[in-house]
Amino acid sequence: MADTLPPFDPHNPEYFETGLPFDLLADLREQGPVAKTPLGYYLTRRQEADELLYAVDAYGSDMTPGTGLGGVEEVPQEQLFLPEIDEPVHGQIRRLYNSALGPHRTMRIQPFVRETCEALLDALAGDDPVDLHADYAVPIPCEVIAHIIGLPEGGADKLKVWSSDGSVMFRAVCPQYAPDGPPITGYLKDLVAQERLADEPSSHTYKVFLDAEIEGGPLSDTVIAHQLQTMVLGGVHTTRGLLAHSMHRLIVEPDTWAALEADRELIPVFVEESLRHDSPAPRVARRCLRDTTLGGVEMQQGDWVEVGLASANRDEAHYDDPEDFRLDRPDPLNHVAFGAGAHVCPGASLARLEGVTAINTLLDRVATLTPLDGFEYPPLPANLAYSDLPTHITWR
Repeated sequence: MADTLPPFDPHNPEYFETGLPFDLLADLREQGPVAKTPLGYYLTRRQEADELLYAVDAYGSDMTPGTGLGGVEEVPQEQLFLPEIDEPVHGQIRRLYNSALGPHRTMRIQPFVRETCEALLDALAGDDPVDLHADYAVPIPCEVIAHIIGLPEGGADKLKVWSSDGSVMFRAVCPQYAPDGPPITGYLKDLVAQERLADEPSSHTYKVFLDAEIEGGPLSDTVIAHQLQTMVLGGVHTTRGLLAHSMHRLIVEPDTWAALEADRELIPVFVEESLRHDSPAPRVARRCLRDTTLGGVEMQQGDWVEVGLASANRDEAHYDDPEDFRLDRPDPLNHVAFGAGAHVCPGASLARLEGVTAINTLLDRVATLTPLDGFEYPPLPANLAYSDLPTHITWR
């Protein structure tokens, strides 16, 4: 059966320049729910994506592709990122994330998010053009996550660098960074060690992780550092994609800007449609924990399966006019941009808050955004939007 599956390489480097091949993904969905990749398998449709994401007993998360490792089995336990940790420990540590990032905490930092957006726009006033990627979309999640963790002054600037160069994806076991690990790991580990010696942790997040007892004992500095690194991965590395895609669309679609300006209640809907239509994380990788069948394809224990979140979010069987960006969808929350099931992104409420606040603040301060003549804007979605997003701004 696998030999007859259509081929697809989601890691094709051309897609970083041309954007995801949505025409090809539509063809693949029509041919069936599973495609064959150089790594293993790729799920194209929403039904199978949901089935896999909820079946955590059959498909385990593995975040090693592209890092020089052959699989999560090569990663020491202390260096595992949250989604890779087995139950019941995963659930116990996830509760720590919920304490730091859950909706009850998110609402408390809304004023900080707003102040951050205001300060960034203040710094841009008088410049023409401005880059809403490098100077707005990227700094917002860096400042917010630095604040939540409790990083010292300059910490947000470090997160910008490590998100941009991709080193946040790596750990000490990765051959490119062995034996000490990427800069972020050592940085966070040193901070955790300092916090452990303090009379009182300097942030709620540090306190939650330092006070935790998992399986009868405290978490080591190395474990805490890697969990904070996971927080940066989700809270910065992908949230910047949501924000950049949103800014991108507002620059090139004046009608959408006008619609949000006329009705601010559409902003949360816009954010959800951006998450669906322009999925910041186009795919996630899983490994078969046992022999299984998915989409009519027999898979063996250890096989790789990548969930095409971006493809599932445009499944014709699940959405009317899936290729259209619409602000009138009956259920805007109906997407898998944050995953689903037990491993759904614990920072989803924070990402939504940042998206809504960033757009509201922009609308409060800016009358119009105008594209630059002759500038070729990247395709949407733009692979976490590493490209510049210059625009002329008319300030209010």
